[in-house]
Amino acid sequence: MNTLVEHQDELFIAGRWERPLGDARVDVINPFDESVVASLPLPSVADAAIAVEAAHKAFPAWDALGLQGRREIVGRWCDALTERKDDIVKMWALEAGVPVTDGAALTDAMTAMFADTMAISETMQLSEVRETSFGRVEVRHEGVGPTVAILTYNGPHDEFAESVVPAMLAGNTFILKLPPENRLLGYVFAAAAEAAEFPPGVVSILAGEADVSQYLVEHPDVAAVHFTGGTEIATRVLKSTADRIARVALELGGKSAAIIAKDADLDSTIPHIVSSWGMYSGQICIAMTRVLVDRTIYDDVCRRLVAGMAELRMGDPLDPDTQWGPLAASRVRDRAEGYISRAQAEGATLAYGGNRPAGFEKGWFLEPTVFTDVSNKMEVARSEIFGPVYVVIPFDDIDEAVEIANDSPYGLAGCVFSTDMALATDVSHRVQVGVFAINGTFPNLGGPFGGVKQSGFGRACGPEGILELTNVKAIALPPE
Repeated sequence: MNTLVEHQDELFIAGRWERPLGDARVDVINPFDESVVASLPLPSVADAAIAVEAAHKAFPAWDALGLQGRREIVGRWCDALTERKDDIVKMWALEAGVPVTDGAALTDAMTAMFADTMAISETMQLSEVRETSFGRVEVRHEGVGPTVAILTYNGPHDEFAESVVPAMLAGNTFILKLPPENRLLGYVFAAAAEAAEFPPGVVSILAGEADVSQYLVEHPDVAAVHFTGGTEIATRVLKSTADRIARVALELGGKSAAIIAKDADLDSTIPHIVSSWGMYSGQICIAMTRVLVDRTIYDDVCRRLVAGMAELRMGDPLDPDTQWGPLAASRVRDRAEGYISRAQAEGATLAYGGNRPAGFEKGWFLEPTVFTDVSNKMEVARSEIFGPVYVVIPFDDIDEAVEIANDSPYGLAGCVFSTDMALATDVSHRVQVGVFAINGTFPNLGGPFGGVKQSGFGRACGPEGILELTNVKAIALPPE
């Protein structure tokens, strides 16, 4: 087996490479052909305990360092990750099946978010003196404390850029808990952190199993949890942190709706939707998995969408020509296949895909799947599948479209396609989501990012991301 990473017998704990306290190891499986590409140490609860203790000890000095002092060090970490773009893209493809074209685009987004956050932090002040009717008051934003960031396999480096970088600038120490599908990426993160030369204890990186996550979330010295993932586990996080009233930010999933008005330019709209569907085989939280179409153009749009999906090239994620790779894990495919079977049983029409593709006997491949004749009340239209299953739903007028879009337990993202900017703007104000796009499917990651309803709370990116995990202190000052 080739050595893909350095320190393959160690873990990055408290800013240093350390031997794990246990002997357990775990194989990294390639989703494309199910081959073993690496064997790495499995982090244990005992390793996590060291990480929390170190983060707790390091927090006062890190918070006292000040924004500009932290900015210099965190900036070095960002630069070191940017320099490792090729490693990120390769490792992500090998262990999570992300086509390198998608991986490169999302890694470029990471770099852009780094730049935006660093630019904001250059002039941002975390304290100010205000004049009030009661005299002068100093308002300070201070770090919360040791923070656990639980990241997901579909973009841990983007989630890192969105939430961890701003929160570290705000003064928090961090334990990054990566999922099993990102063990190799964890070593890239760690190599970059080592190059940044953090003070001892400020950063630990563990790609552990559920027992490590549970231990970290429940630890009394963990002051905050930033969780990215599904709603079911998020409720457990809230319950686990409730007794000590720890700070929690939740970046959860969605069932995002794209509204296609009858005046939309379909020649430009359809490629946007197909691109949204094709990005990482639907394993993207903001994927427009519900497409709502004016009934007068419904049949034409369905035909065009199916034709667009049929053109996607399926293959090895390491091949630059591949547009559709395997799903990240066998359980992800199994879950998607369950939704496909139940949707057909409910009466939805399978317009395209739905099967394991011929010619791919190994690997966790599943065809892109499009359902028509779908009611918004069906399970396939209400549950976040986090896989390549999409529905197209007709509407009779724009008010009904907004009603359908809002008829969801989720509220992460949405978009509208129309040549009428007044109509598009009105829709953007009425759809109940955290981020929205007009004549596009991807939100502006330079602005605050986050959801409403069961898509979570808290904001990443922008000044809001820096202030999200801070405590606000008001100090009454004596008269001058």
